[in-house]
Amino acid sequence: SSGINAEYGGSAVRVHNGVVESKFYRKGTRKDIALHHRSHHPLETKIQTARNFYSTAEQSSSSAELLEQSFEIVDRLLVANGYENPREFVKRRTPRKPTNKTETRVCLKLPYVSETVSCEIRKFIVRKSLPIDLVCTPGIKLRSVLCSSRPEDKPSCSRDVCKICRGLQAEEMEKKKVGEEEKKKKKKK
Repeated sequence: SSGINAEYGGSAVRVHNGVVESKFYRKGTRKDIALHHRSHHPLETKIQTARNFYSTAEQSSSSAELLEQSFEIVDRLLVANGYENPREFVKRRTPRKPTNKTETRVCLKLPYVSETVSCEIRKFIVRKSLPIDLVCTPGIKLRSVLCSSRPEDKPSCSRDVCKICRGLQAEEMEKKKVGEEEKKKKKKK
């Protein structure tokens, strides 16, 4: 007899002969996009994202056979996003923060440069036992600077007295003045 199939909320559910079966489901797309291995995110974020995929696959699978099918779907997704051996990748240990609650800690926000730089800074903080929590924020991407729909209108400087900015502004004003005078001359002719 035929069964009822439905895909909803990351699960494919099938009712066949009164038995409900479910497994992980990912809608077919042209590109299997997830958090790429070379993305601009800390390693901990990448590991946790991959773990969440496997956890969802495990929770949505109703049998051992369907669980393996679900894991294979997650494997293909992660391999397509640059993870060479995804099941080993999620087993990596992430550094644990110390749990000394009496110590006052300071949050240090730095732009993310690379995983190597972030790890070296964290190792230094641990080695020196500094009360610092490092937070790596996404840096400005070159694409966002070059492809901005509205580039900076005026260069500005945060300092009140800046000879460079004043010189640029004076030069700009002179160009506008010359341009206006040329327009007036053309209108007179």
